[in-house]
This record gives sequence, structure tokens and C-alpha cells, in this order.
Amino acid sequence: MKGKKALIIGSGIAGLSSAVRLSNLGYEVEVFEANNYPGGKLSQFQLGAYRFDRGPSLFTMPQYVEELFELSGVDMENYFEYNRKDIVCNYFYEDGTRFTSYADQHKFAEEAEKVFDVDRNEILQYFKRSKQKYDLTASLFLEKSLHKLSTYFTKDTLKAIFKINSLDIDSTLDEVNRESFKDEKLVQLFNRFATYNGSSPYLTPGIMSMIPHLEQYYGTFLPKGGMFSITESIYELAIKLGVNFHFNCEVDKIKVEDNKAIGVEVKEKFYPADLVVSNMDVVPTYEKLLKNQKHPERTLEQPRSSSALIFYWGIRKEFKELDLHNIFFSEDYKKEFDHIFNQDTVYDDPTVYINI
Repeated sequence: MKGKKALIIGSGIAGLSSAVRLSNLGYEVEVFEANNYPGGKLSQFQLGAYRFDRGPSLFTMPQYVEELFELSGVDMENYFEYNRKDIVCNYFYEDGTRFTSYADQHKFAEEAEKVFDVDRNEILQYFKRSKQKYDLTASLFLEKSLHKLSTYFTKDTLKAIFKINSLDIDSTLDEVNRESFKDEKLVQLFNRFATYNGSSPYLTPGIMSMIPHLEQYYGTFLPKGGMFSITESIYELAIKLGVNFHFNCEVDKIKVEDNKAIGVEVKEKFYPADLVVSNMDVVPTYEKLLKNQKHPERTLEQPRSSSALIFYWGIRKEFKELDLHNIFFSEDYKKEFDHIFNQDTVYDDPTVYINI
């Protein structure tokens, strides 16, 4: 691999992680970033005396961060620390009902039995089915490319196909949850996992009921120094490995010859490469950087995920009722998602998420 060069467009978490992995494979890696800082969506900003994380606020599956340091033979403790949280999230309902979602499954089930019309064993059975779906599909969705034909002939894929009836792909998440629980508030709680990828529980397949397994089995975590410390740690690791970063450097084009990317153009200057990785979203990658290439229309025409209106408030006060993650549900969840996905409007009683 000596002498091979890889160029990465964008220094978001995926771009940074790709830089680390490619460097460990022996590539000479350069990263081009339009901003003057790394991180992409996972960045930070200062407002007066307050520092805010910008972007993602929920940290799960830290093993994928740890893996980058293990691959590099570097002690992660010198770069990144985190703690597991006992409380995943606090939920608040319109009628005053409150529910604390504990990371421990049995504690969660006990609390649910107190607050909702449900037997704790029904909750535990739901988590068991969630785990089964996750175990069948995680290696396919999280660790392999769905764009490679070879992915569909692996042992894991064939195993999932033979048990496809248990994955609830023909039902919506809402339908799966209604079959599992009769309490509307509990259905609403588990429906909200569709928002992990910006979907509607009334449209997204029931296989998304595997997501609770991430929170209740792997847990949720609090990085020391905030979410931006994830970006900082991987960026510092990449620097240590010799990755070269170009900030304030927006890529204009991915140069392609014989159906293969051979480099990028930045302000009419050509940078050759053996491998090009785009960490931009797929739509702008094709529309801006690959204008003259055939576009995967079916992919680009798929519905976009929902977005969020975010306020950053610096408040000099403590709220004992709140934890790191807090959700205030709308009274009519179905109507809220109908406004977002069918009417393209904001519902007048929106669900509110508060991150502290």
C-alpha cells in the first residue's frame, strides 16, 4: 500500500474515522474541509459564557470510537473519556404523567409497570424481540455496505433472510408497538425511536423496533467534555497518525476517468488520488461534485428525513426534574407526524426535546 493516496471530502465523524482507518491501512491521507474546524454536524460554538455542542446529543455504542484507537495502537484514555448513564431519558406527557427510562432493562420494566398499564414481563419480552432483530441485522446495516453485491451473499445476510418473518418489515413501527402494548403512552414512547433516523413511526418498517436494544443493552453515555470531545479525540488521533487537513478548503469537483475517481479539484487545482471518500451527504455529493456523472435517481429521489428547529439557551438555573435527555410529548403524535410528513408544516403542539 506504500505510496497510495486517499483524499477525504469533509471532516465530519465519518470523514475523521475514515481518515484514521485508511491511515492504518497504509494510505497517505488528506482531508479537505470547507469550514475552519473539524466535526461537520458534530461541532461546537461559544455564546457569551456558554459553550454549546452543535448537532448530535445522544452518544451510544462507544465501542466504535474505541476501535479506532485500538487499530492505531494508541491509548484512548489520553484522548477520550466517557461515563455510562443510569438514566437514559425522562419522558413527560400532556396529562402530567412522567416516566424515567432507566438503562437497566429490569429497572425500566419495573418503572413502566408502575406508570403504565403494562406487566413488566411484556416489556422484557419486547426488549428480547428487539435484541433478536438487532442480532440478526446489525452486522448487515452497521458494518457492511448495502451497495455491494457481496453483502447479500454473506452468512449473516442469509441468516436474516431465513428469519425475515420475525423482522416485521411488512408492518410499521406503530403497528408493531400496538400489537405489543395496549397503553397509548407506552406506544408513543416506543414510537419515538423512529426519529432516530428522522422517520415517522407510521411509515417506517417495524424492524426499527430493534433500536431500543441500543439504549437498553448497550446503554447511553456522557462524554467527558461534551459531545464535541468525540470530534476532538478522533481529530487528534488522525493528526498523530500523520493525516493532513486542509481547512477553509471547499472541494469543487470529484474528477472521474473510466468510471473511477482519480482525485478532486479545489479552486481549479487538481489533487490526484488512488481513493476518494466523500463525507458529504449523498445528494450534494452527486449534485455538486459529480455533476457530469450518472446519478442514482432512485436513491436521490427518496424522501428526506425530518429536521428540527433548535434553540440554544444559556440558563443560570438547575431543574431537578430534568436529566441529560428529556422529551415532552405532543398530545396527538399521529397528527404531529402527519403535519411533518404529509402536510409539510409544523404542528402547533410539537414534541419538544431538551438536552442539558
